[in-house]
Amino acid sequence: MPRTSYSRADTEHNGVVYWVLLVGIIISITLMATQGHEARLRQSVQAQSDEIVSPLVSLVSKPIRVVENFFYTFSDRQRAFEENKALRAELQMLREEQANFSVIESKLQRYEQILGSKSESDIPLRKVAARAVNDLKGPFVRALLLNSGRESGIKVGDAVMTPDGLVGHIILAGSNSSRVLRLDDLNSRIPVMSERSEAVAVLAGDNSDFPKLLFIDVGMDWQVGDLIMTSGDDGRLPRGLVVGHVVEASNGDLRAELAGLQKPIDWVSVALFAPIETPVAVDMPVVEINEEDIPAVETNQTVDQQSMEDAAAAETPLAEGVNP
Repeated sequence: MPRTSYSRADTEHNGVVYWVLLVGIIISITLMATQGHEARLRQSVQAQSDEIVSPLVSLVSKPIRVVENFFYTFSDRQRAFEENKALRAELQMLREEQANFSVIESKLQRYEQILGSKSESDIPLRKVAARAVNDLKGPFVRALLLNSGRESGIKVGDAVMTPDGLVGHIILAGSNSSRVLRLDDLNSRIPVMSERSEAVAVLAGDNSDFPKLLFIDVGMDWQVGDLIMTSGDDGRLPRGLVVGHVVEASNGDLRAELAGLQKPIDWVSVALFAPIETPVAVDMPVVEINEEDIPAVETNQTVDQQSMEDAAAAETPLAEGVNP
């Protein structure tokens, strides 16, 4: 009997739970359906409002854009007017300078005609671009390997440069490659000069970042900060290539800070320069001259003899009048 009452109570409790769950499920489904409809309704209302508001916003923004464009156009015109004024002043200055250059050029041409010389620069106009595919920088050698050679016109002795300055010169030229001896190599020696005072020296590499300046006389005017350029005294490198600047070492010696070696080297230009050729001795043929081939020279021996006698007669009385 007690077991039966317990089963009935359990059954009633399960029925209540079932109905509660069923009501909860129905409410959830209703809410989900309602929210989905509200979302679709919200999107529809938003789309309709955008369609209505967009033309109004475009209509209202047109006057604003017109005003903005007006101010932008006005400022652009004002800036263009100022730039045009500055350009006119610069053009007038350039015209005056061009007139002065024309006068100087005519004078220079006249001087060249008088002196029989030319004012052409030693720096070659023709250059060959090449890429440094290998940079050999060690304790004993500092060189570059280029991917261009004789087929591009490169030859031994040509100067190798970067936009900043001189790097070195060609020491070996193959058909499609060439080797460059850098200025800081131990075997590098080139004549240089100061751009300010034109004092000369020899730039000697010592496998350091700052090569030495050798053979500087006491009277030569070298100062720290001077621009170093090639002097062209050896006839192998053109005159006027930028090398670097003068710096002072800790011991007081003057050294060079190389302008072309301050950055990693990738592309370089090779100046195709024609050096001064070494004179070649020419064997001159020996011409034998016979005495018979020499024409006889007629001399007035009578006049010469008479002149000698007159001179002796004039000196004789003077000699006799002198007491021994």
